[in-house]
Amino acid sequence: MEAAIMRQRWNHIFFIHSKVDPVALQRHVPFELDLIEGNALLSIVPFQMDKICFLGVPPLPFFSHLWELNLRTYVTLGGERGVYFFTLDTDSRLGCFVANRFFHLPYRVSEIKASVSKERYQFQSYRPPFSFSLQFQFSGKKKSLTPLNQWATQRDRLFVRKGKKVYEGRVLHKEWPLEEVYNISIKDHFSTQLPLLCNFDHQEACYARQLEVEFLPFRQLSI
Repeated sequence: MEAAIMRQRWNHIFFIHSKVDPVALQRHVPFELDLIEGNALLSIVPFQMDKICFLGVPPLPFFSHLWELNLRTYVTLGGERGVYFFTLDTDSRLGCFVANRFFHLPYRVSEIKASVSKERYQFQSYRPPFSFSLQFQFSGKKKSLTPLNQWATQRDRLFVRKGKKVYEGRVLHKEWPLEEVYNISIKDHFSTQLPLLCNFDHQEACYARQLEVEFLPFRQLSI
């Protein structure tokens, strides 16, 4: 296996999912959808990223800390399961430039305000005309992986199409340390980027405080 080229630490990661009509979603995805019980899955995931560094280079203070909000679904390519991102919003202009330029990922600059104190998490993102706000409490109690959360989170690949080219990214990390969440309040005008009927399931929502990750070099696929 190739050596990692980048390390990051992800903090305060929240997952919430909506089952959607696969026929309606497939029109907006350049890869074959991966389905669960005949449904496609759309997920919204806000989190904080820090300790970002390329191998052999210490973290850069002006680049090593940012918030992100992504809208994603789940696909297969060449027999491998992976993630496909519609957008990845961030509050870092430099992070947006690097991710778009070198990793071909669809990052967008957004105004993000977030805080985590004791057991309360608050998050707001605004990129006209799209917005998303979230607040919830976490208990510190481990959440057993439901079949849906296991299916959605246990993936180590992401796929990107840039024009006629397709790229694969590999992400290495340990099992997600998921926790139970409650008192969830969401105002979603972020998934409206897609003309789909969404119903985000609070019962399937989960949270992880921290996860260390490594990225292998992105590679262009021959398809």
